Amino acid sequence: MAHLECTPEDLAKVRFGLSPMSQVVGALNVLSGQNVPPGLPIWTARVRDRYQRLLAGSPVLRALIRLHRVTDYAPDFYCVPPDGVDTTFEREVAAVRRMPADRVAADFRLSHRERPVDPALNVPDAAERVADALEALWTELLAPDWPRLRALLERDIVQRAGRLAVYGWMEVFGRLGIDMELKEERILLGKVRGASHRLGGVGVVLMPNAFGARYVYLDPPRAYGLTYPAHGVAALWERGSPAADGLVALLGRGRAAVLTALDSPASTSQLVAQLSMTLGGVGGHLAVLRRAGLVSRTRSGRSVLYSRTPMGDGLAQLTA
Repeated sequence: MAHLECTPEDLAKVRFGLSPMSQVVGALNVLSGQNVPPGLPIWTARVRDRYQRLLAGSPVLRALIRLHRVTDYAPDFYCVPPDGVDTTFEREVAAVRRMPADRVAADFRLSHRERPVDPALNVPDAAERVADALEALWTELLAPDWPRLRALLERDIVQRAGRLAVYGWMEVFGRLGIDMELKEERILLGKVRGASHRLGGVGVVLMPNAFGARYVYLDPPRAYGLTYPAHGVAALWERGSPAADGLVALLGRGRAAVLTALDSPASTSQLVAQLSMTLGGVGGHLAVLRRAGLVSRTRSGRSVLYSRTPMGDGLAQLTA
């Protein structure tokens, strides 16, 4: 485990990034049983058959799952902070393939701690084999849902960045649930034990994760990052689940989906991307929900954001 050692000047350079690969790392945690946040059992049930087929055909994926089940230090060579919000999985997995063999071996030794490195990972071409396994997991389990996941993650970034601009980093880190400790004139971020890494003026990248992962990302001296659980993931997976049948029966499937998705404020276009509905469909549902007193709207800059009212919050909890 590692943590980041920052100065106030470093935190002035806090920025947000979006990493598809970090979603794969989060999925490894969930599939290994290490961390299964609310809502994710629905996802694991959906992908179980495809996941079992992947496992059966990939000794490397089995080794990675075993590693993530026990380690507190994910290998840095596939946990690299993104440059911004436009990073693609293809770019990230290509970078994994280019990793030098000595760095890959060192990362695996560190992640395995005192345990022997798994034979499937202790090979000269480990970078290529790991990239193949991560790419297969992405293609089979995550890529089909990526448009909705990306919309949710982008929405999270917009909301957090707005709060950062208004309230500053102390409030944002507190809401993200990132461990923070003040030590003299420095701020320690992440699980405050293990190796300490000084940012040295490059700032820190905050990355929402749809699978609840909390990791320190290290790529010194270029970049450092922290992942945090994205908001609204449980509602994303619960949409269309049996638990939502009562709400669907009352409101209809479309309006129930829109109301459930508004567990945090969102614009019409964000809801369109997240729910894969038409602009007119979402707009019509929002109009009905507003007239019923279940949602309200406010203007934020050029955008109009919709959010649930207290009555809408109560109704959104309705289950079969």
